Amino acid sequence: MPWNRRAGHQTAALSLAAATVVLGGCASTDPVAVDESPSPVKSSVVQPQQPRATVTEKPVSYPPAAPESTVRTPSGHLVNDCVPRRLHKYVTTLTTEDGKHLSILVLGNGPNAVYFGHQYGGQICNFLDLAEEFAGRGYRVMLPEFRNHVASEKSAASSSLDAKAAFDKLKDLGTKRVFLVGASCGGTTAAVQGVESGIPVVGLTLLSSPARCDDDAVAAVKKIKEPSLFMVAHNDMQGAHEQQIRELYEASAAPDKHLVAIDGEAHGTLMLYGSKEADKRRAMVVSFIVNTYTANNEAGVQD
Repeated sequence: MPWNRRAGHQTAALSLAAATVVLGGCASTDPVAVDESPSPVKSSVVQPQQPRATVTEKPVSYPPAAPESTVRTPSGHLVNDCVPRRLHKYVTTLTTEDGKHLSILVLGNGPNAVYFGHQYGGQICNFLDLAEEFAGRGYRVMLPEFRNHVASEKSAASSSLDAKAAFDKLKDLGTKRVFLVGASCGGTTAAVQGVESGIPVVGLTLLSSPARCDDDAVAAVKKIKEPSLFMVAHNDMQGAHEQQIRELYEASAAPDKHLVAIDGEAHGTLMLYGSKEADKRRAMVVSFIVNTYTANNEAGVQD
């Protein structure tokens, strides 16, 4: 399928049902609340209201996975050309434990973070609109582009090591709480490395994530008791991904957990774009993260 690079998503003829099936967790059988405010697609992106993170890593020379789609920022860092120039000052480079280099965006500031891990075959801009929205809401946002994807180093894939480098950076920045979001394998390793990072996890959202991909997410979700949202399309990989996400849902230790299953075969972030129903699902994801952080704050968790 061809890339719509500016939108950050593949263009495809998607068959998405108007009705979304929501299966509640053991604490509640009610559907996840959907924010009735205008959809992020129809309204302008919320711009951050406070200073963003200061990046300190020095530029590094390395062969990017897709040099034809990679540009260099004024400070010398490599970045996917889907990232608008106004965000280039927030691009930096991370070096993983095995010496590979990643292009990342660090937006917002403060102790409360949202981590976004894109799917294999995806790119940094798959979550860019959500990243900007949450930076605008006062959160620090970590958005890595995995190795062998566009502006990060050309190399054999390892989203596990890449996610670890991103969480290590979050710890260096003083992060005290993190909400984990990931699509496909980017969600699998978000759950695993998020738990292993030692940063307190506020909540989890997985989109079409396999139970095992570079890491074992089943073991991870058994340790996450915070609110968790699992989303998948029935016909994604002829039902294989639904089977995987249901395994994670059943293994989840969260009393407040929700499984959202939709018609069609859209994978990962493609479930959040392309129709009015997809717009509602994206609003659901935003509301779930915001409401989870709000409940966490009301429970008396101190920054």
